[in-house]
Amino acid sequence: MKYPIPRPKTLEFTGEAIPATFAFASVDPLFAPAIRVFQTYAERLFGAVESAGAILLKQEEGLGDGYRLSIGETVEMVVSTAVGANYALATLLQLAEKTADGVVFPQVAITDAPDSNWRGVMIDLARCYHEVEYLYAVADLCWLYKVNRLQLHLTDDQAVRFPLVSLPKAVSEEHYTREQLTALVDYCRDRGVVLVPEIDAPGHFRAFNAAYPELFGTTTEDKGAETTAQTGIVSGIMRAQEQTFAIMQEVFREVAEVFVDSPWIHIGGDEAQIDQWNGCEASMQYCAANGLSDIHELYGHCVARFSRMILDLGRTPVVWEGFDEKTNAMIPKETVVFSWESYYQIAPSLLKGGFRIINSSWQPLYIVNPVRMWDPETILDWEKNRWEHWWEKSQACEKPIVTDRDPAILGGQICVWGDLMQPTNAYAPRHDMLRDEFGHLARRLPALAEKTWTSYGSPDKEAFMRDTDRLTAVAEKLFHT
Repeated sequence: MKYPIPRPKTLEFTGEAIPATFAFASVDPLFAPAIRVFQTYAERLFGAVESAGAILLKQEEGLGDGYRLSIGETVEMVVSTAVGANYALATLLQLAEKTADGVVFPQVAITDAPDSNWRGVMIDLARCYHEVEYLYAVADLCWLYKVNRLQLHLTDDQAVRFPLVSLPKAVSEEHYTREQLTALVDYCRDRGVVLVPEIDAPGHFRAFNAAYPELFGTTTEDKGAETTAQTGIVSGIMRAQEQTFAIMQEVFREVAEVFVDSPWIHIGGDEAQIDQWNGCEASMQYCAANGLSDIHELYGHCVARFSRMILDLGRTPVVWEGFDEKTNAMIPKETVVFSWESYYQIAPSLLKGGFRIINSSWQPLYIVNPVRMWDPETILDWEKNRWEHWWEKSQACEKPIVTDRDPAILGGQICVWGDLMQPTNAYAPRHDMLRDEFGHLARRLPALAEKTWTSYGSPDKEAFMRDTDRLTAVAEKLFHT
């Protein structure tokens, strides 16, 4: 038998295959976008199919984003939300098969719903520019496997890809226009995928430092030393001062304006070279004025202040694990934390501190293209309350960190980093490195989807990988063209 990915909570095969139909008896406006998406994908897979009947799509309260699917004499779906309709339709498309007798559905009875609210993937757009068509293809992949969060890492030391009006000199030559991003928001919304934009601060800031050293550079100019502007040195961390925080508030406002229906805005917050604040007169003055005893408190203060900016916009702040445990009390508890390295602070400490967290454990959920990643089978052994790392400085290196099955662990996310990929002005959609990156993701995302859709359980690996192979071939025909 061929099974969908992720595996439904209950699935019973009830009879022989029947002729497939991709027509609908009626279309409620709420479900019209999901139906259009489904029919577009069905046509890409199977071409025109003569329909012997029509799918009944009914709405019923109380299912959340779950669904019921029954294929027998008729095909009936029961959902509560447009997102649930996308999930039901993705399952139906995975079950469809082209045979000598035409396209068919198996007769099944399915009841299904996700366990985890966050089933995500992140793409690093800063280190290597990805054409927007690539992001459409990732959204197609997310739809197929019911992955509901797509994080866009829009800024880093190497580049700023977001079209900032407030800081135009920082915007890289290769960047996304507002029109491109707005269209991508619409495309993802129709598929039940929410975009999570990220502006990385206060570290990973060299692109901003270089463009506006007088605003963002950490300097000792008040003591007569050479300024960042004079030397061309960029620091990798933003200067702490009121003017800088004011412009960052405007940056986040611009992001919220483009990503209109994203409940979350990611504020970065990892790997900040905070030692550089010690030599920055302006940052030290800011510490003194705000009663901050050291650079660790300044770092926690930055995360807290950014978080409050996002909350003031009516959104939820998201941040990488990167602040010290002693600053937990400073940071709003609405802030969602990605626990990834188990170096700055470990998951049990974050949970004790009152934070909701997302597991993006370096091992096995990172894809650092092209040199380091873990196979899908290893991801199938992972659980969302388990952290591992290959790095000897991580507290999860010698022995995995395992927490209780806490509902404050919202889910998991694969992170695709382009550390060793180089930006290119001669980018082509089929660039070998990006094609390889997409292939790495396409092989691993099904396993992440499985382990977050159904928590704390593992399918038969051999059967699962057979279905992964089958659906990887299916996915290639779905991609946006």
